[in-house]
Amino acid sequence: MRVLMRSCPIAIAILGLVAGGLAAQQTPDQPVDLSAPGNDLRPAAGQEEHALSITGFGVAGYTYDGKTNDNSFGAGKVAVALFRELTDNLYAFGQLTTSLSDEAGAGEEPATEVEIDNLLLSFTPPGATNLNLTLGTLDAPVGFERDDEVLLLTPTTSFNFELARPAKLTGAFATWTLNRRVDLTGMLANGWDSPVDPNHGKTVGARLGLLPAERASVGLSALYGSEGEADESNDRLLLDADYAFEPGQGWIVAGEANYGKDIGLPGGGDARWTGATALVHRQLSRRFGLAVRAEVLDDKDGARTGQPQTLTSYAIAPIYSIGVGREGIFANIQHTTYRIPRFQVRGEVRLNHSNVPFFETADEPSRWGVQYTLQLVTTF
Repeated sequence: MRVLMRSCPIAIAILGLVAGGLAAQQTPDQPVDLSAPGNDLRPAAGQEEHALSITGFGVAGYTYDGKTNDNSFGAGKVAVALFRELTDNLYAFGQLTTSLSDEAGAGEEPATEVEIDNLLLSFTPPGATNLNLTLGTLDAPVGFERDDEVLLLTPTTSFNFELARPAKLTGAFATWTLNRRVDLTGMLANGWDSPVDPNHGKTVGARLGLLPAERASVGLSALYGSEGEADESNDRLLLDADYAFEPGQGWIVAGEANYGKDIGLPGGGDARWTGATALVHRQLSRRFGLAVRAEVLDDKDGARTGQPQTLTSYAIAPIYSIGVGREGIFANIQHTTYRIPRFQVRGEVRLNHSNVPFFETADEPSRWGVQYTLQLVTTF
């Protein structure tokens, strides 16, 4: 009996080896599926409920200045955006943009700049789905144009976007949706395009958004606050109206108007400017479109351009596109139903004019400027 008991473990081990060998002969090796039922390594409960979304875009192209003959190819910008719902009521969004700076001096290598283009945390209180609270850096919720090329219908932005109003605001924002046709946004920010506040004051503002009809949007905005360095600041007022209409299939009519005023400038006095932009886009076929933009910016006191003048520009931009982009921040042109293509080839001829000599030429400043642009934009 003792011999049998001592020999049992040995017999069991031998039987196990034999059974394992037979199983190996009958069943070929298979890759391990960690998510299969019964495996130890499986996603934790709820782990995939709010997955991380990664999107982005890239920009390359060619520019030619018809007055100075300066021209260059460039693969100038790559942006990566991260979006994740942290809970059903809270999400985070961030965008890093890498671009080549064109401000290097003669003989200097162009610098590569990386900036936090957008970084925000957005919260909708439980039980108050018509209220949204946002904290961070984001596109200023005023006007129609945006600084990301993929969110535009033309290769370049207008003078009004570049000079007459802010592109970014950093601060706290609250949007209250009164009904499906009316919303109100309140803002408390550092100032115009200021990721860090340069003075002790803040900029306050509001935007009233209206949807008067299907495929129609109107926005009325006001900003007021302190601008400039702490030791030489002044107050600044901006009134802005933006609009976007789609009067028919394949048509977009959009633009904005601005009135700005610097109050109590360090050198004494005030400064005013006014401007307006209008854009018309027509989708001619599935792949071809055409955008036309006209604008005027009256900088009567020289506060925005450095000298009193009235700037105008006219641009015509044909577009060839392939595919339709994915969902997310780069899915639609703001305030429209236009789906952003996966890949675009854009051309633009832009004619600029000032009532005083302002644009560089090979010799002396001119009242006219001409710019030709070929741009490639892709989303991923």
